[in-house]
Amino acid sequence: MSTDEAALGSAVKAVIAAVSADDVAGLYQAVMPPAGEDTPPAEVARWFGLLLVHLALTAASASELERGSSRETVSEWLGEVLGPVPTPALLRAGDPSRIDHVEAVSAAESYARCREYAVDLIRLGLVDPTEEPDERGVDAHCAVTNDKQMRITVMAMLGRLGAGRGVRG
Repeated sequence: MSTDEAALGSAVKAVIAAVSADDVAGLYQAVMPPAGEDTPPAEVARWFGLLLVHLALTAASASELERGSSRETVSEWLGEVLGPVPTPALLRAGDPSRIDHVEAVSAAESYARCREYAVDLIRLGLVDPTEEPDERGVDAHCAVTNDKQMRITVMAMLGRLGAGRGVRG
């Protein structure tokens, strides 16, 4: 096992532990590259991309869904584990003096988009080896890797989903 694989395995375990404990600071620490802030930008992008793939594969393995499962089946499983997508009203009710309606709608839409990306990424781990991967998984990987907020949200989702069973690494 290369250092990268060992570090990725440790990071996957740390992400799962952080989200299981609702430790936001721990989550941010868990996703950091091993060299931290000294990591060159190109290596940071590579690290986040690989970590995202490892988390998606861990979630796919934990799902116990069959290879080739439909997008709808994966989405249903994700909903069973994570619960329903929060509505703007539910988000706003958490702190109505701080969260206005526009912010709540935007946050709900962003969360729903992150859930869809998580579905597409998990499906990459369920592709039959004889089939071509769905391009939506590749698109999701690019979108999530390139957006800091989306990246941490999707990684947290995948960590929660991967907590069900054995951890890769």
